[in-house]
Amino acid sequence: MKFLSLSTWTWVLLVLMGSGRSMGCLEEERNALLNIKVAFNNLNGSSILSWHDGHDDCCSWECVKCDNTTLRVTQLIMGNTCGSELGWDRYESRPQVIDATLFLPLEELQVLDLSFNSLTDLNGTLHLKKLKRLDLSYNNLQRVSSLYKQTSTEAQNLSSSQLEGVNLEVLDLQCNNLVNDSLADITRITSLKALNISNCELDASSKLLEGTSVEMLLFIIINNLS
Repeated sequence: MKFLSLSTWTWVLLVLMGSGRSMGCLEEERNALLNIKVAFNNLNGSSILSWHDGHDDCCSWECVKCDNTTLRVTQLIMGNTCGSELGWDRYESRPQVIDATLFLPLEELQVLDLSFNSLTDLNGTLHLKKLKRLDLSYNNLQRVSSLYKQTSTEAQNLSSSQLEGVNLEVLDLQCNNLVNDSLADITRITSLKALNISNCELDASSKLLEGTSVEMLLFIIINNLS
């Protein structure tokens, strides 16, 4: 049998590697999505049933979008928990809590839509450096989960006017039950271009936008502040 040339072996290896990548998304991201599914199923018992262990390619899962080249998850569109019966109820009395840290393994995530889920809280820190669009509209949140994981050194320097490592451009919070002091860190997100806080039960005494650069926030809707 003739020996294959080095260039031929290189080509074979590339083909094998490429075929392996096309089989599905990264295992750690698939596992993260399955954990997210469990969290939502604990809320209503029947969410996103199409996500399951037997289907390895999470890039083909409902509500998930991946980069065509890297196969990393870049968008997670879970508005109304992918069409579940949970929906949005402003007067929902039961606590609907999701652990924000469940999303952290999705390091390339750019778009996260959790709208219309009647969520009452997001526990933990939602620090995703690549996240550009976050939709938390039509929930029952009183506060916004921290978007910034503070180190001990940074904690000692609270005078900093900007949050490094946060690249969020669009934040939709309309139709929540926010309290006036719940958005203190929002004004420190220098990358933010669009903020929607309409119908959030805020009153005219709110000072949440003090210090905000008009140049940074090109689009602000505040129906309740008059």
